[in-house]
Amino acid sequence: MGVRARRSRAALRVASHFRGIVSGVYDTARSVSVGEATMRFLILGAGALGGYFGGRLVKGGADVTFFVRPARAAQLASDGLVVKAQDGEIRSPVRTIGKGAIATPFDVVLLTCKAYDLEGAMDDIAPAVGERSVILPLLNGMQHIDRLKDRFGAGRVLGGLTVINAALLRDGTIQQSEVRINITAIGELAGPASERCSAIQKSLAAGGLPAAISDRIVADMWNKFFGFACNATIASLTRSRAGTIASTAAGTAFVSAVLDEVSRVATAEGYPPAAETAPIIQGLFAQVGSAYGPSLLIDMEGGRPTEAEHTIGDLVRRAGRLGIAVPILQAALCNLQAYEINRQQKK
Repeated sequence: MGVRARRSRAALRVASHFRGIVSGVYDTARSVSVGEATMRFLILGAGALGGYFGGRLVKGGADVTFFVRPARAAQLASDGLVVKAQDGEIRSPVRTIGKGAIATPFDVVLLTCKAYDLEGAMDDIAPAVGERSVILPLLNGMQHIDRLKDRFGAGRVLGGLTVINAALLRDGTIQQSEVRINITAIGELAGPASERCSAIQKSLAAGGLPAAISDRIVADMWNKFFGFACNATIASLTRSRAGTIASTAAGTAFVSAVLDEVSRVATAEGYPPAAETAPIIQGLFAQVGSAYGPSLLIDMEGGRPTEAEHTIGDLVRRAGRLGIAVPILQAALCNLQAYEINRQQKK
């Protein structure tokens, strides 16, 4: 079996797994009717994730504006938004807005930035958040939820997660991977499904992006966080793709040790990982020849900043408060902090 086939099979297992863990969901057929009013979406950024979601919303007829930097705004003005998806190409002119130019609130503010950009992003979106606005973050980790609630109020913040493989190419095109892993869930942080969740779901579905509404979104987000932290720790400490790790004599034992350590922290926080999650991760790092690498490793390979402090660092600090020894996570955090120091010195 070739590398592409092995990667495809692994990706399908991951997709199936995430569909299973998004529990207590409400499908599109049960969406609450919210009338014909078009929701106004502000999407922070038009990179891989923001551009993909925005492209889907535009395709479905939603009112979408992208908050972007000047260079990206010029690129979009010249070429439009181009998303090369599995089910066809989306190509459309789009509206953009820049810093200091937001004049009225939006119905939905979709946050798709990196976790390390959150503080600046909150300042940028503040003028867009009105009394009836809702913020939907799709960030890695968990600590952004508390920061957003503190800044804008708990009632304006939804929970969200997504597992989508897409990349922003040099020419500004967003390219979806060959094997689509397109799992998205949203939900109220406390309480059952709401009209606003159903309205967002309906807008996404109109553009061909199915989203589940979860009645336990925080637990689902923790489960994704568990998987992200394990994959990022394994890959960052080895600086290697999954196939290389699978070829080592110590790889299996190392992966198991990481899973155990991260699981102890998540469980102590009250969110034990789903039973299927550990076997999925073990499978990802057991395929000789696999080119799989988590986003944090891809950022390291590209010499870019990482989300280390907001993900692995967050777990280390939680473990400290809980009195749990996490030597592997501490080693990963030290490694990533050293990487960032070296990266800054090379500038």
